[in-house]
Amino acid sequence: MGLVSVEFGLFFVCFFALYWAFWRQPRAQSALLTLTSLALLAYYASWVASACFVAFTMFAWLVSRGMDALPRIPRKAWLWIGIGGGVAHLAFWKYAEFFRVPLRETLAAHGFGTGLLESTWLLPLGVSYYTFQGISYLHARYRREIDGPLRLSLFDLLGHFGLFLTITSGPILRARNAKHLTAYDGSECNGLDQIRQATPRKVLAPTLALTLILLALAKKWWLAGWLSESLVDPVFANPSQFQSLDVLAAIYGYTLQLFFDFSGYSDLVVGLGMLLGLRIPVNFRAPLLASNIREFWDRWHISLSVWIRDYLYIPLGGSKHGFSRTQLNLFIALVLSGLWHGQGWNFALWGFLHASALVLLNIGDRVFGGREKLTRSGWPGKALGVFVTVNFVCFAFVFFRATHLADAIAVFRALFGNLFDTPIATDAPLWLLAMLVALLAYPRLVHLPARYASALDAMPTWLRPAPLLATLALVAMFAPSGVPGFIYANF
Repeated sequence: MGLVSVEFGLFFVCFFALYWAFWRQPRAQSALLTLTSLALLAYYASWVASACFVAFTMFAWLVSRGMDALPRIPRKAWLWIGIGGGVAHLAFWKYAEFFRVPLRETLAAHGFGTGLLESTWLLPLGVSYYTFQGISYLHARYRREIDGPLRLSLFDLLGHFGLFLTITSGPILRARNAKHLTAYDGSECNGLDQIRQATPRKVLAPTLALTLILLALAKKWWLAGWLSESLVDPVFANPSQFQSLDVLAAIYGYTLQLFFDFSGYSDLVVGLGMLLGLRIPVNFRAPLLASNIREFWDRWHISLSVWIRDYLYIPLGGSKHGFSRTQLNLFIALVLSGLWHGQGWNFALWGFLHASALVLLNIGDRVFGGREKLTRSGWPGKALGVFVTVNFVCFAFVFFRATHLADAIAVFRALFGNLFDTPIATDAPLWLLAMLVALLAYPRLVHLPARYASALDAMPTWLRPAPLLATLALVAMFAPSGVPGFIYANF
């Protein structure tokens, strides 16, 4: 679903007008959201993707009903049936393509038909995100956080899991509130209260919402596209042809591209949701200002980090069984997170690196009092922590970007082996200087959207569209042609 496109923009304007025609009837608005989401899914995705979504939602609804209708089966058994079905559903589609070719060759060698195995098995649109929402919903039902009149109907679940704003790449909108999962203004947000809302909705902070949409376009359309086209893609496509500084700039550039791409998408979703009167959780809170890897994961892809905490780390035992067991639980959770991102040793290694870094950080804090020393050291210690964390994240993302492990090794070989014998092919020194300046200015840039929105609110109402349109024109002027697909839609 291309949210950054002229077609979607025109669609949203029409939908916005129809949606607010029912402003006195929030339940009618919710029904319209559900029907529109199903229609968009059917239009943009294949019939297989649509069928998978509907089938999984029906499965989750039946399991949740079974918790009440068949009391002779323990609620925990129903929960495990739901979790098992969700994990099996997700694992099949994540790794089906990996096994398709060898299975086809094996069947063909023994004279069996291979009809369905001849074409590529594409990952159904949104499968990860609605599966995660399904598991969290079933867990809330098991804990009786959603019971009695709060239970969602099948139609409501279709709207909750399939909301067209979040199904492609999140954020993961939970049915109930979760710690650290908040809206842009810091308030709690969950899907259940918004679906069940009886009082009329209203547009939430319209100037700020439009500012977030403009910021999203600047991040996704302009900055991420520019980095991809001018620096990252050429170097990663053939790193051996580039000098070490070119490769270093591309490594840093990819992390920025990924951040602009995904945080831009998240800002867009939050802004569009605010225009519809919906509170959608913020997914990024200045992650490149994190002073350690633990803080990075508190700020990056927050809805996934919180989901991993609540449904992997805590069920494994969390921190209840001593320091060593806590580190093992953290390690398992992050490695599984790496495997979720994709098949191949590169994703496993990426998860392993982050898991190892987090465990080593905790051991260092315990043995040397790392957090206390960093606090006492003031801004020099904070700056050093940010420098080390950002570099670790950037170099680990090389494995994330690479198609195969050999591709990542080729990037590092070029980084350390092409320092003297290859001329600089890009404006690497300028790129690196610009990135350093941007990082130093980042603490102030974080507050720019809110300040921009406040400045607009201080202007006369009739004058506000002018700076908004001027900003949009600047983004369109500097953005490269075409809009690349969202990176995280592949996961």
